[in-house]
Amino acid sequence: MSTVQRKNAQWDQVIEAFLFAKRAIGIAETTQALYISRLRMFRDFHFEAGLPCQSPLDCNPQCIQRFIVYLTQRNRRLITAFGHYRVLRDFFRWLVGIGLRDDNPMSSVQPPKPETPLPRTVTEDHFQAVMKLLDISKPLDLRYATIFVLLYDTGARLGEILSLRICDVDLKNRLLKIRGKVNKERIVPFGRTAAMLLSKHLSLLAMNKSLNGNDLVFPSLTGTPLIKRNVYRRWWQLQKRAGLKPLPLHGLRHGFARSWLLSGGDAFSLQMILGHAHPETTQRYVTLWASDLQSKHAQHSPVDRLALRIKER
Repeated sequence: MSTVQRKNAQWDQVIEAFLFAKRAIGIAETTQALYISRLRMFRDFHFEAGLPCQSPLDCNPQCIQRFIVYLTQRNRRLITAFGHYRVLRDFFRWLVGIGLRDDNPMSSVQPPKPETPLPRTVTEDHFQAVMKLLDISKPLDLRYATIFVLLYDTGARLGEILSLRICDVDLKNRLLKIRGKVNKERIVPFGRTAAMLLSKHLSLLAMNKSLNGNDLVFPSLTGTPLIKRNVYRRWWQLQKRAGLKPLPLHGLRHGFARSWLLSGGDAFSLQMILGHAHPETTQRYVTLWASDLQSKHAQHSPVDRLALRIKER
């Protein structure tokens, strides 16, 4: 085995041990794929730049800083560079935690400051314009209408909706049991319109086969989960037909958060419904739409509407 092959194997052994530890705690497949691609890029950078590190166990802060600079010089957005930084921070923290390193080289590496673009949010008017193009008397349109309404009415992620099973739906109490990231479960309410569409959709499914609790709510023709790409494409096509500037499907989740806050919903409940692990994520919504909230309060201030006459003594 050559020196390069031996060095490559040392890197791969440590990376694979880290990924195994992550899989053991139930890491999502998409997150695992992200870890793999970013850690391999970090490894390959060492070889391309001719850095002396034999493995992550002797990697120093200077190497990591050079990697961050390398990313930005390749016209990577700062938000992407920050994503790489977070993966490395998690990786080296794990190495210290299991005793493979005494020091954490990330502690002296400053994170890149990412830009914070405004979320592309679907408004009520935008959503209505899209939904007007769907005819729920047609099975395919009914399925997509149900998916889009659930996304906007619950703030759930597309993957969470597409993985729903019959046993996760409580039509009577209008509740969904959603499995989020790392299989964390949460209970999310939905409204009357969503309940009506879900009932119609499930009734149509039951006409073609007998349903049991483990059946998917939105199966493909082969019984497997719908492909996300097809749902994205349908959403995009409908927006174009409506003469709208297309917004990402994830904008429905942002739209739910905005509508919730402007309707008087509290941030803590929003965090629970959206399944945010950290309150800071939810707080960003509150900060983003603070001016809208102030405008709403100006219209609906309970004290101002009383027109109180307070004497000055």
